[in-house]
Amino acid sequence: MAHGPFHPTPDDTLESIRREAFAGDAQAQYRLAECLRRGLLSAQTDEAQALAWYRRAAAAGHPTATFVLNNWRNREHFT
Repeated sequence: MAHGPFHPTPDDTLESIRREAFAGDAQAQYRLAECLRRGLLSAQTDEAQALAWYRRAAAAGHPTATFVLNNWRNREHFT
């Protein structure tokens, strides 16, 4: 499992990531959250949906998603 920010490769597509995320793959859930938060792979940015996917990935044990969620909570606390 890769850690750190998601950097799409030329082989990545939003559709394939979305399909794998809905099938329960924690890495794909994290990657989908990244796409939705950062507008990667031509995804429409949607922080609410990104947050939901980070939560799903973190619940499945994805360490970077957990890290992002903790930072998200801290950002809300200090803004």
